[in-house]
Amino acid sequence: MRIYLIAPAPEFEENGVHVDRVLQTNPPATMIASAAIVTVAGLLGEGFDLRLCDEVIDALDFDDPAEVICISMNVSQVRRGLQIAAQFRAAGKTIIIGGPHVSLAPELFAGVADCMVEGEFEPVANALVADLQAGQLKAHYKGGKADLAQAVMPRWDLYSNERALLGTVQTSRGCPFECSFCDVIAYLGRAQRHKPPELVVTELQNLYGHGYRSVFLSDDNFTVYRKRTRALLEAIIAWNGREGRSPVALTTQLSIDVTRDPELLELCNQAGLRNAFVGVETDSETALAAVQKRQNLRQNRVEQISNIVSAGIAVEAGLMVGFDSDDLGCFERQFDFAMALPVPVTRVSVLSAPVATPLYAQLKAEGRLLPQQDLNAGLLGMAMTNFYPAKMSREQLAEGARWLMQELLLPDNIIRRLTHMARLLKPAPLHLQGLAQDGRVAVDKDFSLRLMRLVNRTPGGRQILEASVALSSARPEIARDIARALFGVLPPFLYQASKRPHSGRAA
Repeated sequence: MRIYLIAPAPEFEENGVHVDRVLQTNPPATMIASAAIVTVAGLLGEGFDLRLCDEVIDALDFDDPAEVICISMNVSQVRRGLQIAAQFRAAGKTIIIGGPHVSLAPELFAGVADCMVEGEFEPVANALVADLQAGQLKAHYKGGKADLAQAVMPRWDLYSNERALLGTVQTSRGCPFECSFCDVIAYLGRAQRHKPPELVVTELQNLYGHGYRSVFLSDDNFTVYRKRTRALLEAIIAWNGREGRSPVALTTQLSIDVTRDPELLELCNQAGLRNAFVGVETDSETALAAVQKRQNLRQNRVEQISNIVSAGIAVEAGLMVGFDSDDLGCFERQFDFAMALPVPVTRVSVLSAPVATPLYAQLKAEGRLLPQQDLNAGLLGMAMTNFYPAKMSREQLAEGARWLMQELLLPDNIIRRLTHMARLLKPAPLHLQGLAQDGRVAVDKDFSLRLMRLVNRTPGGRQILEASVALSSARPEIARDIARALFGVLPPFLYQASKRPHSGRAA
């Protein structure tokens, strides 16, 4: 039996983080390899003829002879996923759908497919496989919480690895925090489950064998359970850059409270963790308390982010506007806050209420959700929120968010924050500082050249490149980190530069 597993193309986000859409590389490239379809492929086992399609980098083949089409969807992939399901179903294929958004709002997908997998796939994978082989596929399978100690090896051998810059290893699922706008706790739970360190290292080695020298450790909060994180970091330290292997640069997601443990930050540095996304959100204590982001409260957020950078982890900061306490002055306040951070890469989003979140329930009870919801409701990165803000209109919020994105991505402002980062950033250990001389160096170099040529032709782009060269010359031990920061900031810079009519303070 032939199965075609598809990760649909996501919606284009307003902040321009989808690097492939900005650069229009040929062949297409993506920043982070998609782990969903390779994980499902591993769980299906050896009894099928499998083909994978990450639509960001692979052309979707509607003429594929597969009898079964499996589509995994998060909220940003839903619109395209439904189009794909409809077209394949019209051709008589058996359609199986699953993924985060299907699991969070299964009622929205009634009648879309022959089979729906709600929840995590691992607990029901064997049953679904047996039913599929017996020709008795059920309409609905409801998985529970997977035991990550029993995780199977993802099928990266079926993926277009040569077109992705970062590989992906999922190290845990779930998050113990209670941020009311986050759907992770609704989908994966608040009891974080961990993959054993030896399995993580085995997956890292597998990705290394496929040529990856940069890897995303997929974890909703990598450092929240310190004992577990220490054990994992010690295993990675023993592996990374050892026994003749080239260094692998790691990135992940963590929360600002990691600064309470300087020894853990040092282990991160020794392991080669050079970059992390931190949901800073806002400098407003009132806003943070209202959305129950308690881990960011009662501390100097500029100082704490500076401490993370000083420990050797370049930060990508998530910033958010649209809280109930935000008025029309919030955009300039957020700009000033962001400019105080040693963070060149800032991801601005408008507060939205994803389905199944506590915020969604709260706003629904208050009668503030839009009357017509669609399947993309709550998609982070979209400028138009899905509820009525308290102190401005939805249009004013969108306009202010766009202004904030544009101002943060002006060349002078990028250079100022990049310089701040370069002044503070602690280098990696000596054996992890060198550039890889093997793996997919040619692919990464080609991608870099395409990016630099495009930036060089963009107003202000040469100024950014010259500043980064000067910073790298002054601190060659962090040159790779400066280049990585450019990879993060230049695609949204290009996107905003293409839209920018003028500059000026917010009206």
